Amino acid sequence: MADEQAEESGANTGDDAEQSEIAAAASKVGSEISETFSELKGGERLAVIGAAIVLVVWLVFDLLIDDYSTGALPFALALLIVGAAFVHHRRDGADPVPYGSLLFVAAGILGIIGAVDAIEEIRDDIFDARGGTVVGALGYYAGAIVSGVGALQLRGK
Repeated sequence: MADEQAEESGANTGDDAEQSEIAAAASKVGSEISETFSELKGGERLAVIGAAIVLVVWLVFDLLIDDYSTGALPFALALLIVGAAFVHHRRDGADPVPYGSLLFVAAGILGIIGAVDAIEEIRDDIFDARGGTVVGALGYYAGAIVSGVGALQLRGK
């Protein structure tokens, strides 16, 4: 009986250590994301926030509850925008592609696609759908259009 409790105690200690490592890694990633976000300015910040919203809509409404699909291209553009911003602000050397141009083009295309999707889906009575579909659609439209507005602000630079 004592041997079984010792084994369980050892297993719990291993589990606790693993959970501590995971928590430390998550904390480190969270702080890196926070630092990166604090470095974003103006149109760049809007473009990344909009893209992040599109990714959250995809994660919640497409992947998890399967109520609304953003589509593959908006998802890929949003992932490109967020990934490029993270790499650009965490990297010491020169970017392989001009970051400002990449952000301008990707966020601009995402904004255009979001606006066109909003017009088409409103015309097709998206608001007559279930609640989760409507919320997902509105989140996607908002995120994509905010990203597009960020691209317009980047144009002036």
